Amino acid sequence: MKTIALTLIAAALGFAQSQPDASAKSTAAKRTTQTATQPAPAPNAKTPLPQKPKAASKAEAPVTTIPQGATQVEPNLYRFTDSNGKTWMYRQTPFGLSKWADTPAAAPQQPVAQNDQVAVVDLGDSVRFEKKTPFGATQWVRKKTDLTDDEKAIVAGGVGDKSKTSEKQ
Repeated sequence: MKTIALTLIAAALGFAQSQPDASAKSTAAKRTTQTATQPAPAPNAKTPLPQKPKAASKAEAPVTTIPQGATQVEPNLYRFTDSNGKTWMYRQTPFGLSKWADTPAAAPQQPVAQNDQVAVVDLGDSVRFEKKTPFGATQWVRKKTDLTDDEKAIVAGGVGDKSKTSEKQ
């Protein structure tokens, strides 16, 4: 019963929509009287159509294939040098081909020797070490008899050594 009622309502709405009402007829009549008083455009005259704004500037067309002459670096990774001498990398992904400029990797930084960061202050029978870290300066004091091998090397090496003899706190 509900299905029949819904079908009848949908059909009634469909028929009501397809038939023009009286107000639509009157506006159509007004349009025809206005155009009768105005001069009709020439049948062959072209009216300017509104133009769609063009894209500012497309960087490049999407890459769809790996260029001829590209060398395979890894599986699904290719390197290609264009006519301008610029090197491009291409990677085949599940979502399509990806392209980017190949830049040389930065040279790995040499690890800074621990001795360069540690200042040594001789306190007589003990030694104070001062080390600068990213979280601030760290200080520790050891008796000369209790020094570890690394600390002995720092004291003996003198690299970064700011030894101040007979300074006491």
